[in-house]
Amino acid sequence: MKFHLWGAKVSIDPKPDLKYLYIEITNRCNLKCEMCFKQYWEDEEGDMDWDLFLKILDDAKEFPDLKMIYFGGIGEPAVHPRFMDMVREVKRRGFALGMSSNGVLLTESILEEFVRLGVDLIYFSMDAIPTASDIIKLGHVTSKVVENRIKTLVRLKEKYKTEKPVIGVEVVATKENYRQLPEMALYLRELGVDSMLVSNLLPMTEEQAKLTVYDGSVDMDPIVRELQRIASGGPFMKIAEFRLRTERYCEFVENNVAVVRWDGEVFPCYRFLHTYPEVIFEREKKVIAHSFGNVKEKNLKDIWMSRDFVWFRFIVRASAYPSCIDCPLNDSCSFVLDTRQDCWGNSPSCGDCLWGRGIILCPIPTEYMGKFL
Repeated sequence: MKFHLWGAKVSIDPKPDLKYLYIEITNRCNLKCEMCFKQYWEDEEGDMDWDLFLKILDDAKEFPDLKMIYFGGIGEPAVHPRFMDMVREVKRRGFALGMSSNGVLLTESILEEFVRLGVDLIYFSMDAIPTASDIIKLGHVTSKVVENRIKTLVRLKEKYKTEKPVIGVEVVATKENYRQLPEMALYLRELGVDSMLVSNLLPMTEEQAKLTVYDGSVDMDPIVRELQRIASGGPFMKIAEFRLRTERYCEFVENNVAVVRWDGEVFPCYRFLHTYPEVIFEREKKVIAHSFGNVKEKNLKDIWMSRDFVWFRFIVRASAYPSCIDCPLNDSCSFVLDTRQDCWGNSPSCGDCLWGRGIILCPIPTEYMGKFL
């Protein structure tokens, strides 16, 4: 493929080099957490059709470097009426399988089948250590529920003498819990958790924005140093940036990720998966879902190697897009109002992406493939 960029000729030889396939099997959820995208987006809810799911798995065979299928996106995978059928089918076909879950619907019998099937990775969300009142202010799932699921998994892994599934916990740092993060890391170590991911809050409203700890209002350096010290004895730890830095690095693009939404639309990352508002350093912005094709109409390999998708990944890898976050004109620029296009002509616009600055993190299983699996 031939492209032109700033007067230079760019030649790209597209390859079927997808490594991580994220499938949003449903965008419904059994909870209604205050800080979730679902409370603010414009999208309809739905479950992935079984035949479409099978078609995606068929398409996945065409990617020789595929390392894992991951049930993720926005929603609780276990809500899907055929969730366990999907788990069994992925493992039957020999794929590694990971997922994110709030844990509420994962009964002991389900967790035991996970262990017997060899499910590879499970990430739970937890933002506080369980207390007597057992309430998380940022959501509606109690820490005690997640603690119970983790203890059950650890016991079952010991029973079956296996290291799978790897157990991860994702923590969203805010002004309400940041002081507790080192204590939480020690607590997760005692539980037997393998990995802890510390991300930041992506605010959808001005009120939520007041809770962020990456805006200079909180000195996170002592917390980070203590987390790094604890990490030397486990769990493995991945920690977000807590200040805006120059470097731009998209983990989705760099690790060759594609995300298939419940309706078959294909996206490069979580950010463009749905349409919703966000607040970027006190500035409101609208993120508009941007798909590169639908697997109902095309083969996933053809979408991955399509001209638009190939060029998008090149632009992101090369950081050939403006840095809107710290641009002195962003208060008066119409391009920063939404993600349709940036002032350099790129569509969609990544110029305000907090994932690209390492401030927002999502589970991407690269570390676990070598370290644990």
